[in-house]
Amino acid sequence: MIDIQEKVHDNFSLEFKIGFITDKNPEDINEFKINTWIFLPNSLDINRSTYSKEDFYKDVKNNLRLITPVYTLKEILTEGRGPLPRLNKAIHSLIDNPTDEIITESYIYQVKMFVSILKSALRRNVQEINAKADDAIIELNIKNYVDDVREIAARYRGMWSVLFNSEVSKEKQEFFLFGDDFLGNVIEQHTFQLMRKLKGVAAFEAVKPILHQLIEEELSHKKEKGFMLLKEGDEKHNSLVITQRNILKKFVESDLFLQIIKKKDGFIAQQFYYGIAAGISMIFATVISFFATQRFGNFTTDLFIILVFSYIFKDRIKEVMRYYFSSQLGKRYYDSKLKLSIRKQEIGWIKEAFDFMDEEKLPEEVKNMRARSPLVEAENQVYDEKIILYRKWVSLSKDDLEQYKEYRLSGINDITRFNLTNFTLKMDNAYIPLYLSDKENGFMTIEGKKMYALYFIIQCKSESSEYYKKYRILFNRKGISDVSELSLD
Repeated sequence: MIDIQEKVHDNFSLEFKIGFITDKNPEDINEFKINTWIFLPNSLDINRSTYSKEDFYKDVKNNLRLITPVYTLKEILTEGRGPLPRLNKAIHSLIDNPTDEIITESYIYQVKMFVSILKSALRRNVQEINAKADDAIIELNIKNYVDDVREIAARYRGMWSVLFNSEVSKEKQEFFLFGDDFLGNVIEQHTFQLMRKLKGVAAFEAVKPILHQLIEEELSHKKEKGFMLLKEGDEKHNSLVITQRNILKKFVESDLFLQIIKKKDGFIAQQFYYGIAAGISMIFATVISFFATQRFGNFTTDLFIILVFSYIFKDRIKEVMRYYFSSQLGKRYYDSKLKLSIRKQEIGWIKEAFDFMDEEKLPEEVKNMRARSPLVEAENQVYDEKIILYRKWVSLSKDDLEQYKEYRLSGINDITRFNLTNFTLKMDNAYIPLYLSDKENGFMTIEGKKMYALYFIIQCKSESSEYYKKYRILFNRKGISDVSELSLD
């Protein structure tokens, strides 16, 4: 199964979070394909001569990570083989064997996984609350949210006294405090997000006090532990807090990120066909040389001229053949192949390719989905849209994924960011003057935004399903203004 979520990452970056989830069928290898067609206005002057493969891959950033094991807040509190019991067991094993490297690694892993699972659970819970419309249900869900978060934080922090009063080194105890600091950060982040989303809703006034109290409790705990806090009006200090939180986030989520080895796809085949091209050109030059020698003899002016021309044509033939083979190989092979590993255990690979394509080669269903308005279609007949095709082919081993550590992992997330800065270089000004009739002055001037539209059509294919998604991105020289998922009807 393939799951896609889109969002604006920053002013000039569009982000697609694509989840590749392995099926529960007996087959070990699961394969997925993503084809993304990007339709660009001709006025941006993005084409084969101005925008190369290298430019595209500079503008695209991929973060590949394991999908965090899915738990609800209630399930985190449930006894059994959940994250809290596993962490508790790892801490007691460390206390019994404080110098054992394998046990230490397991303890650090359980701290990281616990707070990563909590972060994911908080995000889903907040999304569910924000999706509700009934005030009574919102109030009940907020109360449950606050109760569950308090209980989870208390249980985690309750393990500190046992660890602190043991013979475990201070350095190893610090890892638990890293988790505690991150725990407070994600509780703050998602609670503030709840308040922002609910502001203006009738239920907000009723739930605001308990959400505010939860924030105050977290701030009080941070002060007690000496964790860094934001300070109003202190820009330098706050920038340090942001840096520290980013480092902490990378550390906590490090066990979920994949090791990647990037190679050129079809390299051996390319060298083989390039060798054929060199051989064909050499045969041509040798045949010309042989017949010229037969006809004119050795060391003559005519022979010299013919050999020079044969060398020129030999070189051109080789380049033409290389270009032909390269274009043919591009249809069969991808630009690069990324081998995916977890701690040196290979779990699969991703291949990716970029190219411009002609509209005549678009699949019929994609043409229908583009569905330009009559005016845009008329313009397109004169100034044709440019079309980029970005392909991905993903292969994952379900068995190798499930062998990693103690949690069952369902697949990987490919977080792909498209930076649109290069697309803005030849845009007009973001704001243009517009004029309206005014009785007193004759006219009045107002300011209008000039927007450009990109269209993304994404085809998602797995062994169990196939579907399309269509997005419109409005942006100008100031950045991205809006991202909308459009109906395919």
